[in-house]
Amino acid sequence: MTAVEELRREHRWNQAWAYLPYGLLLLAYGISLAEAKTDPKATLAVVAGFAVWHWWFIVAHPGWWERRRGLMAGYYLGVLVFSTLLLTRAEAFELFVPACYVLAFVALPGWWAYVGVAVANVPWLIVLHANLGSVLINLGIITPLAALFGTMIRVMEREAIRRREVNSELVAMAADNARLSRQAGVAEERARLAREIHDTVAQGLTGIVTQLEAVGDLPPEQARRLDTARTLARTSLDEVRRSIEALRPGPLQNARLSEAVRVAMTTWSEQHDVAANFTVTGTPVPAHAEVEVTVLRAAQEALANVGRHARAGRVDVTLSYMEDVIVLDVRDDGVGFGGGPGGGFGLVALRDRVLALAGSVEIESAPGQGTTVNVTLPAIGAGS
Repeated sequence: MTAVEELRREHRWNQAWAYLPYGLLLLAYGISLAEAKTDPKATLAVVAGFAVWHWWFIVAHPGWWERRRGLMAGYYLGVLVFSTLLLTRAEAFELFVPACYVLAFVALPGWWAYVGVAVANVPWLIVLHANLGSVLINLGIITPLAALFGTMIRVMEREAIRRREVNSELVAMAADNARLSRQAGVAEERARLAREIHDTVAQGLTGIVTQLEAVGDLPPEQARRLDTARTLARTSLDEVRRSIEALRPGPLQNARLSEAVRVAMTTWSEQHDVAANFTVTGTPVPAHAEVEVTVLRAAQEALANVGRHARAGRVDVTLSYMEDVIVLDVRDDGVGFGGGPGGGFGLVALRDRVLALAGSVEIESAPGQGTTVNVTLPAIGAGS
């Protein structure tokens, strides 16, 4: 049985217990009419008063059963008062005494419910002046049986609640396992693609670059074309290597994001002989792996573009941890550009990746005034 079905069944049982007193009231009132010993209108007024009292506390506000214990104690005191009034009207309302037993377990918490079961006999004893035999039977047999029955009901309710909680935990564990399995599958497939690209395309381009480097002196026109071919081959090889790195966990596997960005910037600075400064603001906190990888790839892409196009003398990289976002800024003092944000395939792919995480990419540039790349991503927690 599913958790939803168990909740529905529990709701139906609660409704049955809530409406049980009405059935007993109607039955007892019908018997009192047959006896015709009291004014039926006055009796009906008392019955109606109790019906409204019970409806307000139990039917109209079912949440009060568990949360408003002090209020429910007042409700049960009212039940005893109405029961006493009904018994003064007709002996037929003895039929309602079992409902008082049930309502004691509905309204009163813990051991107070057993006190309520015992006290439920007081109106009957006071009004009807029962003989000793009836008192002994009621107090010695009926009341203990009612208490036992109420205990059994409470045990079954606790077991049902425990079972439902266990089922909910199992469902949550199954969902977590499925999510982890999907993540492991994605990571494995990305690693496989990285190996395939490395063993085929990257190796082929490496061979092409090696062969082109080995070519000797050529006439000027052919030498110029050879240089172009070398440049294209090297650029393509760089792009393929960056694609492989994008598929692997890369430097983030054993390092924090700020450290990985710092290493990427330092490596780039040494390769291009460009001064670079790295700053971290805010308190670094672990983020979701996809967020951290995207920030790192954004830094690498922005720095690669600076190296290819900007002719910059200095680059400033800032990683900011704010309350709910992580912001990466890459500023250079290069030649800049005009006519829109521009950007090749790398920046287009970066935009798509950032947008998939509900982030944003902004590029500001002007001729002769350098370029700023701003990447903003939500600070999704590492355990999300």
